[in-house]
Amino acid sequence: MKKEKLDLIYQALFHNLGRVVSRSHGQSDDIDLGKAWLKEQLPHLNFGGDSRTEKIITLASHIASGSLDENEVSKEKLSKPLADIFNAFKKKEESRYQKFEVLTDEIELNIAGHEAVDISQDCYEELLNVLNEKLQQLSLEEESLPSFFNLWRTLFSKVPLLPGDKELGDLSLAEHSRLTVAFATAIFDYLENQGQDSLLDDESKFYRESAFLLASFDLSGIQDFIYNIASKGAAKQLKARSLYLEFMSENIVDSLLEKLALSRANALYVGGGHAYFVLPNTEATVAVLEQFEIEFNSFLLKHFQTGLYVAFGWAPFAAEQIMKYRYGSLANYLQHYCEIYQETSRMISEKKISRYDATTMRELNKGGKQSERECEICHAVGDIKELRIGGEDVQNLCPICRELRGFAAKIHTFNDTENPEREDYYYFQIVEGAEGAEGLPIGPVAVLLAVDEDDIPTSGRLYVKNKFSTNNAAIHVYIGDRQAANIEDYASLSQKEIEGSEGVTRGIKRLAVLRLDVDNLGAAFMAGFSEQAAGSYNTLARSAVFSQQMSLFFKFHINHFAEGKNLTIIYAGGDDVFAIGSWQDVIDFAVDIRQKFIAFTNGKLTLSAGVGLYPDKTPIHLMALDAGQLEEAAKSNGKDSISLFNERYTFSFDDFIDEIYKGKLKDIRRYFSGQKERGINFLYRLVELLQLNDKTMYKGYGPEDDRRMNVARLAYLLARMEDEAGKEGKEHFREFKNAFWNWYKSSSKTQREAEFALIYYLYEIRKA
Repeated sequence: MKKEKLDLIYQALFHNLGRVVSRSHGQSDDIDLGKAWLKEQLPHLNFGGDSRTEKIITLASHIASGSLDENEVSKEKLSKPLADIFNAFKKKEESRYQKFEVLTDEIELNIAGHEAVDISQDCYEELLNVLNEKLQQLSLEEESLPSFFNLWRTLFSKVPLLPGDKELGDLSLAEHSRLTVAFATAIFDYLENQGQDSLLDDESKFYRESAFLLASFDLSGIQDFIYNIASKGAAKQLKARSLYLEFMSENIVDSLLEKLALSRANALYVGGGHAYFVLPNTEATVAVLEQFEIEFNSFLLKHFQTGLYVAFGWAPFAAEQIMKYRYGSLANYLQHYCEIYQETSRMISEKKISRYDATTMRELNKGGKQSERECEICHAVGDIKELRIGGEDVQNLCPICRELRGFAAKIHTFNDTENPEREDYYYFQIVEGAEGAEGLPIGPVAVLLAVDEDDIPTSGRLYVKNKFSTNNAAIHVYIGDRQAANIEDYASLSQKEIEGSEGVTRGIKRLAVLRLDVDNLGAAFMAGFSEQAAGSYNTLARSAVFSQQMSLFFKFHINHFAEGKNLTIIYAGGDDVFAIGSWQDVIDFAVDIRQKFIAFTNGKLTLSAGVGLYPDKTPIHLMALDAGQLEEAAKSNGKDSISLFNERYTFSFDDFIDEIYKGKLKDIRRYFSGQKERGINFLYRLVELLQLNDKTMYKGYGPEDDRRMNVARLAYLLARMEDEAGKEGKEHFREFKNAFWNWYKSSSKTQREAEFALIYYLYEIRKA
């Protein structure tokens, strides 16, 4: 990277630091104060000496905020906290605020509240003290850029760009600084290519110039790659396969940006096999995108045949298309704003429809005919070799699955036969070199390595996982991947030891799989901010903040939600989750995620989930398929729903939580805990009678007289159980009897809730 561009990046990043300095003094925002502070701390950094650089940064800052002016904050609003990004989301306008905090490795989910707790001068002063300390430790070199971007994120993610501002009070200083860097470097490259520095002297003309590209990619085949594995020991690869694809997306992002001589700031969002970039609109950029796509798909074809495919799309745009104050009517602005994303998506869709040319198809078919064996895990053909690990049977594996076996063993935290107390790996390295280099192939002539913090090689691109703090110059990535135990053990962990009966356990021995995703997230991303103020809140900056918030929820905080639960998060992308574990803990996890998500988004987004129940020897791909069908059943129930065990037990989340999870299930536990075997048989009979009474389940089955007979049977059964209840238990039983009669005589929905609550409890108490 040219030194001139590198200096531009740092100056763009530091551009708004004056706001922090001003607020630490209790003064109105003054950008120049930041320059004075930095000159004192970093005298070798030349601010104010290059008018061209200053013009580029000013333009970039305006574009990043969508505003034409460097707004100042009045003194009475200086201490206002960051407004919640969801205030301007969907139709209902809100006034919630984020609690000020510095991001740490153990930070909890910050749920916005209606109380606006001021950010004091002391807080701003402490931020500057921490920043000053870090500045003395970091050099202003290219390899330090990831550390600086992370530093800004940790310190300024909860600092508002413009406190109390109606339009920009929810844009953080960290996000605005990152976007300013992205646009500044794109402007720099565009001007270099065009040789038109005169555009800097006419802002209006530049705003009309199609100087930028919105670029995106979609990595197809992720779910099949993770789940469609069927062999002995396949479960051990699940976490490794998911982690591998996460780093493949990261590698695509960083390899592309390196080729374009841009920084990570130009990546607006990365997650779930997707990414968005702001790039300069030059012929050189397009040529790099086209060649990079060809080369990476050649790598994917070689190692995965048609299993994985990456498609890029891009669309040119002018600054005024994302600056509502430049575009005349808001209606025209919204139309053209959406068209940028639509054009990008359209290019990706067209490429996915016609992936391969005739020559490639012939080669693929030829390869299939020539190969006599296929990989026992992923079914790939070509270069299949026998592999024996430990005392396991010989397996025929492809190069990727051979390497994944070793990679899985290295990152596997819970291995009873080796070192069960070993810490998980947090550092990973992508090294580019010669074809066939040692490591897990992750791109053209590139391999992925899990590395120990004390033994990091000097060459290669370094990543640190799920940590805001590190002493190494690493790219920070966040991945939902918490693991509590070996997957093979989760079914047994569902069995609970009976209190007071040492060694006696109860509970059905089953695994559960959770599949969950956000309802209508694509539409929300495109138009979620267009429903208030005639669409004036729909800006690139706000979309970027929204994406980052969603990413942190599902890729960082979700690991904390899983603490204390016997489960493994296999995959957590930008909006969807796949987890496997002890069935009770998986259901608890699903409820916990949903409740926290509703609070986090202020109820403006919902999610749907499917939870499947399986014997522990069920193949992974079958569990994934079945749980996916349950998830679809939940979505077909009007969204914001959960489907458990089979499609019959599909409920809205509110009904499941309030009426079953915290209602009927607790009532059943309260009465039947400690009951003898007869009580258990009684419960099975209640389930049977509820099912027989279900008009939907038994539509057209049996005459009406039969259903009336079921009522009589129920009355007899309840009376008999009441007679058999002890003197002390009669009153308690009458409470349950009355409750059950109400459930039974109520709606089909209530009957279904009662039925599932009974089944859930029976699974809890079944003898091991």
